[in-house]
Amino acid sequence: MNQTFGYARVSTADQNTHTQIDALQKFGCDRIFQEKISGLSVQRPALDEMLLLLRPGDTVVVSRFSRLGRSRDHLISLIGSFSERGIIFKALDLGIDSATPSGKLVIGIFAALAEYDREMILEKTRAGQLLAKARGKHIGRPSGVNRENYSKVRKAVEKGLSVAEIVSLTGISMSSVKRYRKAMQTILF
Repeated sequence: MNQTFGYARVSTADQNTHTQIDALQKFGCDRIFQEKISGLSVQRPALDEMLLLLRPGDTVVVSRFSRLGRSRDHLISLIGSFSERGIIFKALDLGIDSATPSGKLVIGIFAALAEYDREMILEKTRAGQLLAKARGKHIGRPSGVNRENYSKVRKAVEKGLSVAEIVSLTGISMSSVKRYRKAMQTILF
């Protein structure tokens, strides 16, 4: 049997969830989760508990749209997850109902705006990397061989140590040890 879950949150200890709870009860929620926690907090025990209980066909209701997520992106991510899992989302203050065409439209617009923001950030990042490269700055991991580390690995290989032993002994990363060993083998043949 499908259930309707309500979620209410306030940001500070001196606020209360009474008005949110009243709206969720009037709506007819089977179970209401509430917490007093900052919107910036990553840890939300009541929200996490509710998310674990949700099944396809269930409904999540909030009295105020902004109460569900930590940020716009987090909110859109949650709503997207609901959609993928077959969970209906309703925000009473905005009249959003993901089971209706207009609700799907509003959610789609929010998702498109979030994707646009992400694309703009990537575009700015790429432009910054190209500018740095044009100015002669190296982007990414250092190129070439660290001669000191190469020498340590060569001596350890000559003594017959395994890759794991070399990593443990020298503190050089496993990928570097393997790369240096491979370079040594190509030189020998």
